[in-house]
Amino acid sequence: MTSHAFFCFLMGAACVIMPSPASAWGDSAHRIIGVSAVAMLDDSAHAAVVEILGGDSDEIIGEACSWPDTVRETPEWEWSAPMHYVNIPRTATHYDWERDCADGMCVTAAIVRYANELSRPELDPEQRWQAFAWLCHLVGDLHQPLHAGYRDDRGGNNVSVEYRGKTGNLHQFWDRFIIQDRLDTDDNWERVSSAPPGTGVASEWNPDSVSEWTDESHALAAASAYPGGYVIDECFADQTWLIIRQQWQKAADRLAQILNAVLGEGEVTGQF
Repeated sequence: MTSHAFFCFLMGAACVIMPSPASAWGDSAHRIIGVSAVAMLDDSAHAAVVEILGGDSDEIIGEACSWPDTVRETPEWEWSAPMHYVNIPRTATHYDWERDCADGMCVTAAIVRYANELSRPELDPEQRWQAFAWLCHLVGDLHQPLHAGYRDDRGGNNVSVEYRGKTGNLHQFWDRFIIQDRLDTDDNWERVSSAPPGTGVASEWNPDSVSEWTDESHALAAASAYPGGYVIDECFADQTWLIIRQQWQKAADRLAQILNAVLGEGEVTGQF
C-alpha cells in the first residue's frame, strides 16, 4: 500500500488513487528533485520528512512529489490547476503579485503557502503529507521555465513544434519529449556542476526569494525556451537538456533550503 493510500485507509477518507495523467516535468523529474532534496537535509529536517511521509525511499518521495499532478483533474482538486504555473505578460521582466497572482492562485504564492503549512506541526498527518507533496511539486514546477512563461501563449501550450518526428506543443517538449529522449529508465542523469550535491544549500530561507526564482525562470523562458522554428533541431534540444538539468539542481537545492528552514535547523528570515 502506498503512503497516500495508507493515509486514506487510516483516516477513513474517501480518497481515490488515480493513475497519473501526463504531468509537468513528468513523474521522473519530480522524483529526481524530491529525492535529491531529501538527501541534502539536516538531521532534524530529514527525521521530520520520514515521519510525515512514512519513509524516505525513492518510491515514497516520488509518489508524494508527483501527487499534485495525479489529482489535478479530479473533481475534488480541479480548483488547484492554476497553482502549477504563473502567467506573466510578454512585455514584463518581473513577477508582480497584484498583476499576476492577486488571488493567490499561482505557483509563486502556493510555494509560500505550503511551506507555511508544512511548518505547523499541529496539522493532522494527511494535511502535512499534502503540504510536503505540494511544496516538493511546486518548487519543481517553478523551475520549468515555461511555468513562468507568457500569458498570451499559455506558457508555450499554444506553440506547435515537431521533435524527431513527434508533434505537439512547446510546453510538452520541455515537460516530456526531451526528458523521455534523454533520461534512461533508471532516472540516471549527469549533474551539470562538479560540486557535490547540496554545497549550495543555504541555512536560511526568506519567502520573498520565491519571487526572485520566478523572475529567474521567466527570464529563462524569454531567452532560451523558444526554438527558431517549428522543427526543433538537435542543437536546441541539447541546450534545453542542459538547462533542464541545471534547473533540476537549483530546484533540489532550493527545496532542501526550504525544508531545512521550516522543519530542521535552518531559519525562516522573513514573513509568510
